[in-house]
Amino acid sequence: MVSMIKIRRAGVAAVAVLLLVAMFPSHASTMDEPAAYKHVAPAPSPSSNYPAPAPAKPQPVIIVQGLIYCKSCKLRGYNRDMDASPLPNATAKLVCYGDAKKSGGGGYRVLNMTSTTTDEVGYFLFMVYDVAMFSRASCRVYLRTSPTAHCDAPFLPADASLGMILEKEETKKAVYSVKSALMYAPRKGRSCPRY
Repeated sequence: MVSMIKIRRAGVAAVAVLLLVAMFPSHASTMDEPAAYKHVAPAPSPSSNYPAPAPAKPQPVIIVQGLIYCKSCKLRGYNRDMDASPLPNATAKLVCYGDAKKSGGGGYRVLNMTSTTTDEVGYFLFMVYDVAMFSRASCRVYLRTSPTAHCDAPFLPADASLGMILEKEETKKAVYSVKSALMYAPRKGRSCPRY
């Protein structure tokens, strides 16, 4: 029994020595020494290896602009010379036609139709990106909708199916305006809207 205790004590001591050696390796151990620090410049970013992309070419655009008024109503922004006030939130549409005879049909066909809403001063703006489709002679602007039933009768033009002709602004390239302001008026028996 005494010899058994001695063997166990010797085994425990051997394990303790092995643990200590593992925890505190000697200077002459076989483990690799850390490499001496060498300064290395960082690799250049991938974007610096390639030339910067060319800026995108601006897309050609044609601008068509105009105004919609409410005739005979003294609202915000009333113009005494025109006897009309700007009509916010009215809509206009731009329609460009093509010759249907060229494609085997008769008359004209609609190439493009776009609608837009007026701002607080009755101003509207169309931006036409299909430049090849646009022609001042074949595009017209029409009254589309009024924001109020108190001023919804077409006045200029008197027939909403008649489009207004465009004219090119001399000072600006690719900017067209409606030849005259578009107007609605109150229908008979209705009073002007309140703003």
